[in-house]
Order: sequence, then structure tokens, then C-alpha cells
Amino acid sequence: MAWEKGYSKAHPGKYAILLDWETSGSNFGGDSSVEHQGIAFGGVVFDTTTFEEVDSIYHALHFDDKKYKWSAEAEKIHGLSREYLAEHGVPREEGLASLLELILKYWAPGSKILFAGHNVSFDNDFTSQLFRDFGLLDSLKFHHVVVDTSGIGFVLIGEYKSDAVFKILGGLDDRGAHNALEDARATLAVLRTARQVFNVVFAV
Repeated sequence: MAWEKGYSKAHPGKYAILLDWETSGSNFGGDSSVEHQGIAFGGVVFDTTTFEEVDSIYHALHFDDKKYKWSAEAEKIHGLSREYLAEHGVPREEGLASLLELILKYWAPGSKILFAGHNVSFDNDFTSQLFRDFGLLDSLKFHHVVVDTSGIGFVLIGEYKSDAVFKILGGLDDRGAHNALEDARATLAVLRTARQVFNVVFAV
């Protein structure tokens, strides 16, 4: 279950957070975070006026094989093996602490945060998983306004899959193995492109 966004009359604010997750697998048509674990996340905090990055975070996380399933198909996408995570990843609670530190740097406790991403519901589910597994699911609230570049891509160029959207609108060529921070930055580049197109067309 993802965090409840909750309607807010307040402006989304000066900053937004954009998170991208690589995972141990997915279940199409359902909440993949029930059976599979988020194993790496990358994120950027960006200015909602300029769409420029102001801060970033990346962590690969240890895999909990007692609780979550592993998919060889997912590993082929991101290239992160269980052995790699055991050696180079950090404990999940450490990754959570770093993410909380980043959030509290830009938002006061209780603030409703604008969340952005590519296929936002997927990344929302895995962000929620990390907080839920440590009993902190209710500690943060998302603003009801969300920004999803899969929908923006479909509207602007008739494409919604990340490979095409990131290449055409985000400038990410030769993507290769998915990297959460690179994908987060490509997502932000898509937002900048969309704003620039609007500004040019309407001479803002």
C-alpha cells in the first residue's frame, strides 16, 4: 500500500523530490513491493520553478532474502546481483536514514511533499516499502499533486516507456543497464524539456 497523498490547498512548494528505484522483481498489474524488494534508489531534489537539481542521493541496499523474492529477469535490467549488494550495498536502515536526512533538509516535519518520477506509482510503492518495513510509513505525507513523466511523454511524443522518453526528451542515449540515479536525472531532464517547449511555444 502506497502512502496516502491527501489533498492539500497549499502550493506544492519550492522543492520537489524525484525518486527512482531498481528492484528485485515486479508483478505486473499489482503492487510489486509486496513480494519484491527495492534494492537501489536514486533521487534528486529539484527546484519547482527552474527544474534544476539542488541535491541528490544514491544507495544500493542489502537484500533481505528471508522476506523478498529475487528475479533473474530484473537482475538483467539493472545488473545488480545479490553478491554485489552484499559487498557494496548498505543496510536498508542506513539507506532509510540517509533519505530521511535529505528530506528533512528541505521540508519541515509534516510537510506534504511533491513527488515526481517515471511511473510514479511504482516508485511510490517501493519508497513506501522502505518506510513501512521500519515502522515509519506514517511519518511523511505526499502532496496530492504528482508529476509523472510517463504521462508527459505520452502527451508530448506518443511514447510512455522510459527508454524512449528518456532518449527523446531526456537526452539519455545508449542507456544500458538501468541506474537509479541516472534515471532520476533523466526524468528531471524530461521535465526541463517539457517546460522549455512550453516557454518557446508560448514565448513565456
